[in-house]
Amino acid sequence: MMTVSAGSNPERTRPDQQLPDRSGTGSPPPGDATMMDAPATPATPAAPVPPPAPPVQPAATPPAGGSGTAARQGGQSWHRMHYAVGVFLLAYGVTGLATAALLWGDRRDEFEAYFASGPAVGLLVLVKAVEVLLVLITAAGLARRRDMWFVAPLAGWMAGFAMFAVLDVLKGRWGGLLEHVLYLAGFVVLLFLSYGLSAKAQLAAAARARREAGGEAAGDGLGEGRLTRTQEFALSAINRLPRR
Repeated sequence: MMTVSAGSNPERTRPDQQLPDRSGTGSPPPGDATMMDAPATPATPAAPVPPPAPPVQPAATPPAGGSGTAARQGGQSWHRMHYAVGVFLLAYGVTGLATAALLWGDRRDEFEAYFASGPAVGLLVLVKAVEVLLVLITAAGLARRRDMWFVAPLAGWMAGFAMFAVLDVLKGRWGGLLEHVLYLAGFVVLLFLSYGLSAKAQLAAAARARREAGGEAAGDGLGEGRLTRTQEFALSAINRLPRR
């Protein structure tokens, strides 16, 4: 058996022939070109996947005409013609106080004609104290550009003239009645004018807010349909006034 095997393949029986490496760590067998050409590369660990970034919240921007703008530029219902209304109220109140201080005796006699001589002085002092408060409110509204603050002075002087008109009727003072009715009508017109200017300024502020929003309706802006019937009437009357 040994002789037949050696005779069939004499190369396997040569003493100087090295046996093939069967451990798997040696060179690849001849004829395997793929294993010989491809160098062994160390395996690289996979890079860690970063966690997803949190969503970026958009910065909150205050709406146009908001509280910050209103604090700097006055209320949204302030119209430039409110300066004239405020200056008139301020001038009227200061003039009335100065006249009462200079002509105190005449004012006292006038009050005594309506009331008894006893409470006339006390009532005169009370009326002038209320007028001082109305002047201060007017000055504050003019300085802070708050047209709604003009309502209290207008309503206060209207109430005063209405009270004296009723007293004129009771006392039969027809000359005084005409004077007080004219003053009352003037302050009613002034209140109506201020109310209409406020509505006009609100519409202008709403239109400006829509333009700043790119043509879209502003969130809480006032529109044409949100005006009250009185505002619409006052605005219509103001628009009919002749313009120079």
